[in-house]
Amino acid sequence: MWPSYQDEHEFNAHLVCRMCCMDERDRVQKKTFTKWVNKHLMKVRKHINDLYEDLRDGHNLISLLEVLSGIKLPREKGRMRFHRLQNVQIALDFLKQYRDGLW
Repeated sequence: MWPSYQDEHEFNAHLVCRMCCMDERDRVQKKTFTKWVNKHLMKVRKHINDLYEDLRDGHNLISLLEVLSGIKLPREKGRMRFHRLQNVQIALDFLKQYRDGLW
């Protein structure tokens, strides 16, 4: 059942409150997952500060998958956009193969 609102101002205030709660929840989840990733990356002497930025080139993502799986993965060494996309694709392909039991 939808709550009833006295006016548009009350409705907007409710929406702002909900959005703030969602933003706070997202912030907490991002912080928690970043700590979890760093807990595993410390085994290979790596560290991330921003979950979204520091995994986007694929290098840290591949390192995380290597730590978690114990399997050495190939990676592109360059820093051009193509290399970053290729590293992310390597990580995604590994996850798909791992899920399908091919590793």
